[in-house]
Amino acid sequence: MRDTDPREPLNEALGRAPAMAETLQLFSHDIRSAMSDVIGGLRLVDRDRLAPEARLQIDRVQAAADTLAALVDGALLAAAGETLIQLDQCSFALEDLLAAHERRWSGHAQEVGGAFRLDRAGPLPNRVQANQVMLDRIIGNLVSNALRHAPSAPVTLRVRADRERGLELTVRDDGPGYPPVVLDRFARGIDPPASGQWAGSGLGLRIAAELSLQAGATLELRNRTGGGGEGRLTLPSRVLDWDGAGPEPGEIPDLSGLRILVAEDNLTNQTILRQLLGQMQADAVFVADGISALERLEQDRFDIALIDIEMPRLSGLEVMQAVRRRSDAVARMPLVALTAYVLRDNREAIYDAGADGILGKPISSGREFGRAILRYAGRPAGLPEPEDVLSGLSGATQFGRKLDVARFEALLEIAGPDGCAELLSRLHDDLSTVRAVLDSAIRDTVLSEIRAQTHILIAISGAVGAERLHRLAEVLNIAAKRRRMADLPALYQPCRADLADLIAHVEASGALCGIRLGTG
Repeated sequence: MRDTDPREPLNEALGRAPAMAETLQLFSHDIRSAMSDVIGGLRLVDRDRLAPEARLQIDRVQAAADTLAALVDGALLAAAGETLIQLDQCSFALEDLLAAHERRWSGHAQEVGGAFRLDRAGPLPNRVQANQVMLDRIIGNLVSNALRHAPSAPVTLRVRADRERGLELTVRDDGPGYPPVVLDRFARGIDPPASGQWAGSGLGLRIAAELSLQAGATLELRNRTGGGGEGRLTLPSRVLDWDGAGPEPGEIPDLSGLRILVAEDNLTNQTILRQLLGQMQADAVFVADGISALERLEQDRFDIALIDIEMPRLSGLEVMQAVRRRSDAVARMPLVALTAYVLRDNREAIYDAGADGILGKPISSGREFGRAILRYAGRPAGLPEPEDVLSGLSGATQFGRKLDVARFEALLEIAGPDGCAELLSRLHDDLSTVRAVLDSAIRDTVLSEIRAQTHILIAISGAVGAERLHRLAEVLNIAAKRRRMADLPALYQPCRADLADLIAHVEASGALCGIRLGTG
């Protein structure tokens, strides 16, 4: 008789499907966990005690690790068919991208006896409405190619922008230049994905060429008159956001006064979290398994609990279910899953178990991590609050634009002609379902459903550029967490109005593409 797999209850609860789907779920978790260890371990290095050369290499490895994490994340989400979440990467701060490349390639260039320089030529837009991972790969392949063919010469990434001509990212080197056969292929405009003539000419340039087409950008290669090669990537002006928020300030949130239970069995993750929470002045208690988590909840008072999903003795799902079954005040405490399980089926199972939110591993931003804790704990986080909506301030600039049309259209461009219909159809179905369920949940004051649906709405609105709806959904979510039942209808009113307008915009976009999506 076959022994029962002790992980089966967790497998079933997480919605793990058989065969290939289950394999993807497991690989997704394990890869994310390994990346969390790599990135976290690098963060724990005391850079101040390193020699300048070693510090440069640590910066290089950390930047490369962050890039690898983004690439793996995109690949896993694409393999799982989670297109909409993958497209959530379609707006980013330009300075973040440039700083990451400066850290990554300065150390690499020094290693091969060369130098890497970043030249910012004039004012630059704050944000770019494009897929950051895609642009990161294009620039990375151009720089890597330049360093390989001109190892002891300087390589420069020159960045300049114009409100009419767009954004130019030019990689220059002092090497022998591009081979004539490569320049000929680019000059003739051969579609790289359909061409089999790239063998031996550099896989990196082929990848850069293919991704440029997908990104709606122009890639030009030429040999400079004085020697050396130049690859120029040009993005159209419509994807540049000169007025949007640039990189967030580096100040970390103040979590003093918050007592936090952290249930995490991985020692590296414990160390990272202890360091992060300590910097934010939180009073954090750590346990290494689910049974210990429940025991500490019996003994002490906590404002919020961060719970890993896969732990010894008792899983995170089982811990949350046990807490929600209680009849005292502990049953209402905020529970946040801290996990590498982020695919859709996983998220639904985690919310069904009673989670108020999910923080994915690896943690990419300590500042956002702290702000999320504040919001889940019901504390001010420097973001719009229910009082701002109730006082009629939902049209203020802190709520953002109603709809960033350029960002929305960039999503459709990235999806391409074949994927556009599917994307619009999924958007319409998801938004319409959210509206219908929220209408009922607000009418009947079903807090768990309000929280679940606003989580979905927060993700979708953020992805498509509905900035104000994104903030209004956050406010409604936090009000439901704080059990402000009397305020929920008034808070939902502006949120529903923006949601209806977004659905109407999706329907209008569908009509332009010849797709009938129903009426809003």
